[in-house]
Amino acid sequence: MSQMEELPHEALIALRSGKLIDAIKITREKTGLGLKESKDLVDRYLDTHPNEQVFIQEQLAQRSRSGIQFLVTVLFLIAMLVWFIFI
Repeated sequence: MSQMEELPHEALIALRSGKLIDAIKITREKTGLGLKESKDLVDRYLDTHPNEQVFIQEQLAQRSRSGIQFLVTVLFLIAMLVWFIFI
């Protein structure tokens, strides 16, 4: 990547937090590139940094698991509430 094609620091932080879409949005805002060009830039960064890509995929998987755990907990609490109200 040339100097003009580097990801903004804020986009790197978003990527490392597992926020791929935010990284693309930030890249678009900070560089003035279009949406496709910003996505391509983020994708190129990930392609040239495979270790970061693995880390980001782990972050996304962890966030997905957290969402599922939250949903199961909420459903359990609703079931308990219904059970207490009607029994």
